[in-house]
Amino acid sequence: MSVMQKNILILLIVFVSILHAGISLEAQDMASGTLYTADGETIAYEHYKHGFDSVVIICPGFYNSKVNRWMQKTVELVLAKYDVIIFDFRGHGQSSGKFTWSAKEHMDVDAVADYAKAAGYKHVGIVAFSLGAASSVNAVSKRNDIDSMVLISCPSSFRMVDFHFWESEMFSDLQDNIESKWQGKGARTTHIFMHKEKPIDTIGLIKNTPILFIHGDKDWIIKDKHSRRLYDATNTKKKLEIIEGGLHSERLVQFHFEKMQKLILDWFSETLK
Repeated sequence: MSVMQKNILILLIVFVSILHAGISLEAQDMASGTLYTADGETIAYEHYKHGFDSVVIICPGFYNSKVNRWMQKTVELVLAKYDVIIFDFRGHGQSSGKFTWSAKEHMDVDAVADYAKAAGYKHVGIVAFSLGAASSVNAVSKRNDIDSMVLISCPSSFRMVDFHFWESEMFSDLQDNIESKWQGKGARTTHIFMHKEKPIDTIGLIKNTPILFIHGDKDWIIKDKHSRRLYDATNTKKKLEIIEGGLHSERLVQFHFEKMQKLILDWFSETLK
């Protein structure tokens, strides 16, 4: 073996060693635990700590827990520039209780946001999906300490959710669930008749939190008219992005990852400071 070949081999060994050290460090920097809501539910979370002074809270949509592959992909989407907290809403994953269809889930968001503030972060942002986005709007409308939000496929009102089961995009969602073997899927629910605050009524109360709305124009569950209405009712810095051919919620991360990453990171670069 020549001297050049030996040097190349040494460099490869060093590179592989550094790569594995990085993976190990990343694993060591993820903490998990539980929090308590104001009404006594336990909320399971994962906290990715990399020393940033800003943190992004990821709020999954209905039927998704924090281990869903597209929720984990969302963690990856923002992790290079921000610490990340992702959690299970009540009735999902490792959290207790039953899902109340956005009637009480604002308390789950509050518990995680309070934890983030207590951890000493200078800035707190939220990326929220579907009914998780609705719950985030309802929570943030009563707070003044969230610096920026991204709302993905957010309904303006639970009663106005569309559910166009006859549209072909529904089968794409079903296929994704089957292909993932339903990992990170499922929910324990209560009845849908509890009183729920409507995001279309509460979003106007948000005065100091910039909001980016993202919606797909092929969403069969919550049509993009919802984000358009919410955008019109918003009284703070705002932006609306309708993705051509985009499906519902986490499917935007699946099929438009690079576009979603640019939209979200650009927005936080501008507002999460």
